[in-house]
Amino acid sequence: METVIKVTKSKKIASKAGSRGDKCLAKFTSSNGSVFGSLTLDIRKAAEDYSQELPVAVRVSYDSQKVFLRLGVKYTMSDWVGLCDYEKSGRRVQQTERNDLKELLAGVELMTNQLIAEGNFSLRRLKDRFQGKRDDTCTIYSIWDKYLQTKREEGKVGSARCSGDVKSRFIKDMGESVALTDIDKNFVQRWVRTMKKGGLSATTIAIDLRTFRTIVNIAIERGLINGNTKEMFKDTGYNKVCSRKHEFLDVATMRKLYNFWEADKAVDADGKELFLPREKYAIFRDLGLFLFMYLGDGQNLADTLRLTYDGWYFATHGKQLRFLRHKTRDRNESASEVIFPVTPELQKIIDKYGNKPEQGKRVFPIMSEFITPEKEVWVIQRYNRYIREHMAKIAQLLGMEQCPTATWARHSFATNLNNSGSVPYKYISDSMGHCGNGDITSNYIGAYPLGKMLEYNWYLLNDKKQDGKEALLALLKNMTDEERKQLLASL
Repeated sequence: METVIKVTKSKKIASKAGSRGDKCLAKFTSSNGSVFGSLTLDIRKAAEDYSQELPVAVRVSYDSQKVFLRLGVKYTMSDWVGLCDYEKSGRRVQQTERNDLKELLAGVELMTNQLIAEGNFSLRRLKDRFQGKRDDTCTIYSIWDKYLQTKREEGKVGSARCSGDVKSRFIKDMGESVALTDIDKNFVQRWVRTMKKGGLSATTIAIDLRTFRTIVNIAIERGLINGNTKEMFKDTGYNKVCSRKHEFLDVATMRKLYNFWEADKAVDADGKELFLPREKYAIFRDLGLFLFMYLGDGQNLADTLRLTYDGWYFATHGKQLRFLRHKTRDRNESASEVIFPVTPELQKIIDKYGNKPEQGKRVFPIMSEFITPEKEVWVIQRYNRYIREHMAKIAQLLGMEQCPTATWARHSFATNLNNSGSVPYKYISDSMGHCGNGDITSNYIGAYPLGKMLEYNWYLLNDKKQDGKEALLALLKNMTDEERKQLLASL
């Protein structure tokens, strides 16, 4: 009799706990009204011990069947009941916690409705999709390949190539059999440790993680990976890029480089040539490109090699050049426009290495305007390497402590004009294509007057205050005889 009483009491406790386990925080009904989901505790393996932490799951019911989709969160029964009671009462206690759980429920509802819309719903398929399985052909690699193809079709060959390089590193580090279900916070951290062990810089790791995060977000949006990248990439350094503010050459060093280029001599103490003619030409040509990028409002090499003689150049009688920054023109074309003055120093570089002015022709003969986007990227990368290698030789020859690359030209332009104390910040921002007003009026306002451009850009090679006489001489020097006559007639 005593044994019977104990069994009866145990069943009563289990019955009571079971009813509490059925208590849900939120529910959903599918778009066709045939699938039902509830956010609850999964007590199936509780073994009647409801004091332990139990997994939170979305219980999905369909056609008298049900499946539990665990969310990776656990609560004791008492804590869960309290959470549900707060939700029912509308109190703001643990509001963020409740909202996070409801967002996970919303994700399951979205997957359910997607499968229904595809005419392919079953509890098994829902579970597979929730766990990151869709079909044998859909993998993190196939998603990545589709992304690369889309970028190429959009003409963003450089972005596609960079992302493709990251994919190659991903395969090298993590292999070719990574399942979508493998990708979580621990997986990302493991890849970070592998990249660090391989000697990659913090900046390179951050760039790789940002690229990978884009691919993971696509998988999450398609319901192939559970979770969110905010949590998955937390504390991995994906948003930490080392500052590159130190990567610039001051005005005195730039003047030294320009004088070296202009002299066109590379000899030892005995006056003997240090380089063979062909190598010397290449070294001085690439120094000229570096100086052109710097003096031409801090251009990227890609924009320098794509630069053309357009209508603006001829309308200003060869005194100004214009281009749209290739990197940002798809985001904001008006803000990407850069107009810069053809200073005497820039003109000398063009005269030595450039094409003769002709409508639509590229300023420099390095890259034909008729080559494919893929070929353009290849040429740009090759000349980036040339400039890096040749600037290293020049730095050693001139006893420079720093060894600049092509990107230093842009950093130096901004830093030196800002440090002059005489150039407005807005001019620096506009000159670098950072302007983002987006208002209609600005589309009708012309560029800075030539005189102002020459006045401000004068500080790129001069580290002292400019007086009125020097400014006037610089302006007159850049005028044609006809323009000088018109100026004098107006006085």
